[in-house]
Amino acid sequence: MENVVTVIFTDECKAYRALSTLRHSRITEGYAVLEAAIVAREKGKVVFWDGFGTQGALAGEWTTGGLLGSMIGIFAGPLGVLLERSIDSIISMPFTHEVAEQEMGLIQSTLFSLDEGQMALISIVQENNVSVFNYVLSQLGSHFICRHDVMDVEAEIDQAYEVERELQREARQRMNNQRQAYFKNGAEDVRDRIRHQFDQLKQNF
Repeated sequence: MENVVTVIFTDECKAYRALSTLRHSRITEGYAVLEAAIVAREKGKVVFWDGFGTQGALAGEWTTGGLLGSMIGIFAGPLGVLLERSIDSIISMPFTHEVAEQEMGLIQSTLFSLDEGQMALISIVQENNVSVFNYVLSQLGSHFICRHDVMDVEAEIDQAYEVERELQREARQRMNNQRQAYFKNGAEDVRDRIRHQFDQLKQNF
């Protein structure tokens, strides 16, 4: 199975040690790691810290695309803020991590589970037995583990970007409507004010 596995760490050193372990042991008998990245919540935002890709990509290359790059873009962008607000609006009782994983999907469950100062290690993993990778992560000090099939994550990303495109269309339409209303109701007032200022300027010379 090819899965996207998210692990929460409360200790920065443990998160980096886990990333280093995966980077240097990418292929084992129990699993293979295609990509991995660390994100952290800082001042309310989820930001990228470090990671590696199929060709050993570093921080500056994550924005070029791919599954993890797309997720990181959603986390760090305005859509991530909107998703977090939607989480706040639907949660009327305390959610466990397990319920969040089942109800929200990977992106929203990561946003929900990641507290201020915590780090998430997100990996694309091919697993023969999930217990093997779980054991490795637990030995590295992981706080919480969840996994989703890569196809489900890709579908979730597509849906998120479709929401973003729809919001952009709505924003453009709203701006057009407001601009038309402005020109209809207020543009002449602006022109009169500017002309008055020009008249005052001319009188002073």
